[in-house]
Amino acid sequence: MLVKKSLYFFLFFLLAFSFSGCSTNNSNLKFIAFLHDDGIKGYSSRWFDLSDGLPRDLIPEHITEDFQGNVYLTSEFSGIFRLNKGETKWENISSPIFKRRTQLPDVHEFRDISALCIDPENQSRIVIATKHTLYESKDRGKSWQRINVVDNKNSYYFTSLALEKDTIYAGTSFNGILKITSKATEEINNGIPKEFYVGPFHFCEEVSAIAIIDNTLYAGFLFGKGLYKSEDRKNWQKIDIPFSDTARASISAIYKAKNSILITTSEGVFEFNPLSGRVEKFPLKKELQEMLRNDRVNIIFSKAEGENPALFIKKNTWKYIAEKTSPAGNKRALYVSWSMIDKDFEGFLSIVERTGFNAVVIDSKDDQGMINFKVDSKIASEIKAIKERDITSIIERLHKKGIYIIARHVTFKDKRLYEAYGNKYAIWDKVTNKPWVGLPRERWCDPFSQFVRDYNIEIAKATAKLGFDEIQFDYIRTPTDGLVGRCLYRYKTESDTFKSEILGDFIQQAARECKIPISLDIYGFNAWYKFGNIMGQDIKFLSRFASAIYPMVYPSHFGASFYKRYSEEDRPYYIVRDSAIRAIYHSKGRTVIRLWIQGWDYLSPTWGPDYILKQIKGVHDGGGISYSFWSPSGDHSMVDRALSNR
Repeated sequence: MLVKKSLYFFLFFLLAFSFSGCSTNNSNLKFIAFLHDDGIKGYSSRWFDLSDGLPRDLIPEHITEDFQGNVYLTSEFSGIFRLNKGETKWENISSPIFKRRTQLPDVHEFRDISALCIDPENQSRIVIATKHTLYESKDRGKSWQRINVVDNKNSYYFTSLALEKDTIYAGTSFNGILKITSKATEEINNGIPKEFYVGPFHFCEEVSAIAIIDNTLYAGFLFGKGLYKSEDRKNWQKIDIPFSDTARASISAIYKAKNSILITTSEGVFEFNPLSGRVEKFPLKKELQEMLRNDRVNIIFSKAEGENPALFIKKNTWKYIAEKTSPAGNKRALYVSWSMIDKDFEGFLSIVERTGFNAVVIDSKDDQGMINFKVDSKIASEIKAIKERDITSIIERLHKKGIYIIARHVTFKDKRLYEAYGNKYAIWDKVTNKPWVGLPRERWCDPFSQFVRDYNIEIAKATAKLGFDEIQFDYIRTPTDGLVGRCLYRYKTESDTFKSEILGDFIQQAARECKIPISLDIYGFNAWYKFGNIMGQDIKFLSRFASAIYPMVYPSHFGASFYKRYSEEDRPYYIVRDSAIRAIYHSKGRTVIRLWIQGWDYLSPTWGPDYILKQIKGVHDGGGISYSFWSPSGDHSMVDRALSNR
């Protein structure tokens, strides 16, 4: 019987999604689906192509419907589109003001439209978010105006929206829920899920859906944090939803039905009765059930019909194929310091061979701006940034052993370039009108400078020519320590350019010119939450250009209050596991997630072989394959003990 059912579903989807792109009138359009490998499809009496008017590389973010049956679709970098009722061609209603800010002359794309809401009292009014900015249209998308968000400072990362007259309720990636009026922006976060870092300091879970129903404000969250309601717009109470996997489950949207509330999730649709407080699985039509079972389908939209509202379901099943298809995939790496190379390279190699690692990370350009071996660079020679060391024999020896070699290149923290040319390329201090200084040993160059970016790419290209297999950019961000509010980026050509956009320019250019895999290091918390414009490390955006991303998820570096619900023994496992889950989700599986995990004893009360093994298990249980062990000294004796005894 089971075999027959499986065969039925296979044949259904073979027939449903294998056709020659014929078109049909959508006056009876029932469903829209987005497939990983076959774009946008519509369904009336049968499935048909529904991509007319859409760019070929479109990545949908959200689909919604107004009361007249017109459908709106937002995308990651292609803008916003409307499908008018009864038509088969999408209309692009994007504005040039949504464009991504870039210094690359051939890049013409839109910012990620991260949230959308149609005013329930005025269907001509639409509000959208492009990550850190809100826009409004009062004429169904013919014209758009920026909304001034008081106290925004481009740090809020908007993820969901709801409208109530002149008030906007906005969900964010880590700041919780905002009440926005023309006079003030207020965080209303009492009772919502949050993760404490140190003391009272915390990060709120990403708000993936928000809605106002019968004068009650509802909010849905990612990563199993569930559904909450607020009747006074200040305090929140949890509504239990029976997720099967709390680590991966997420809420897509919240809707008003006739006598209940429908919650669409990555695991199906639930129905909440506000009177009884009961939550039950909502019975879906056969076509919807079959789409939910199909791993090719990522997004499902069901148009409103009868008493049932339109439903949007984001399955979050982006296929994580980068590990298998990218040359940077399936790599397990050990960092080796130059002191270790000079002192005991043979001993290090024996650890690599004994423990089954297939990659190493070697410092190419350090955080003082010195290049650790000879490279061909006029500028580097001019500023005396090259060490007269020949690395050829080391590369040859590693390659003979089949080891993949990664060059760690510290990018914008660069004392040599900072001090050169009369501090011309230094980040400036807007208060002192002198070069900005952060921590005592840190000197930062301006990432908005084309010269600074070109110089780093020049060094990366020269490094690649020596035989390295991958360039790993570290310190690819703006400063986070010291009086960062005084930083002046003198080479910023547009005042509203996001920091992530200029870093995206850099990575995109580097990937084009270096001809080998390009990767980057990010803070561990940037795998957990989309911080975006605070330091520029927007994992979702940068994953489009990098072959691999290394979130630094050392358990010791998460605050003292973080994940305190787990024992000291188990905490490293859960931090690493959930870091992998979140990083793969945020990057949509399109880049290798190679976690930096902890290979040295630092603030680790349970340090030992088991600490090492639990981190590795966390990587695998979180859906990852690749990982790298960091030890500042290059001493991996504990990794050796843990893995040699297995």
